[in-house]
This record gives sequence, structure tokens and C-alpha cells, in this order.
Amino acid sequence: IQKMVKDAEANAAEDKKRREAVDAKNHADALVHSTEKALAEHGSKVEESERRAIEDAVSDLKEALKGEDAEAIKAKTNTLAQASMKLG
Repeated sequence: IQKMVKDAEANAAEDKKRREAVDAKNHADALVHSTEKALAEHGSKVEESERRAIEDAVSDLKEALKGEDAEAIKAKTNTLAQASMKLG
């Protein structure tokens, strides 16, 4: 029974880590989608350099989403969130 408890505790930490990665990916996917939609609707209203920065941040985040590094995904998500604020 003790072994089962220890295994459950060890798996709980791994499950939490996996859940955080999935949550980060879901949040990132939603941000990419909403940013692309906002760019399509309002991209012409921002400066070319700002639009390009937003597009680069979207591209970087999409690339990070291909991997499993939750911290990289969170960092790229924050970068895109900051850049996309210029869209209003």
C-alpha cells in the first residue's frame, strides 16, 4: 500500500506538470486565434513595424506550440499578449 501511495504522489506531480503544459497550449492557441482575427480586422490601423512585430510574435508562438516546453510557450504567449495590445 505504501508503494502505491508513493507512486500516486509521484504521478500526481507529473500529472500537474502535464496539465500545466496543456493549459499553456490551450491559452496560447486561443491567443493566436484572437490575435490573427484582430490583425485581419484592424491590422491596417497600426503602424507597419507594430504589425510586423505582432506577426513575428504569432509566428514565434506557433513554433513554440509545436514543442512540449511549457515555459517557452508561456514566455512566447506573454510576448504576443504584450505585442497584441497595440491592436486595441
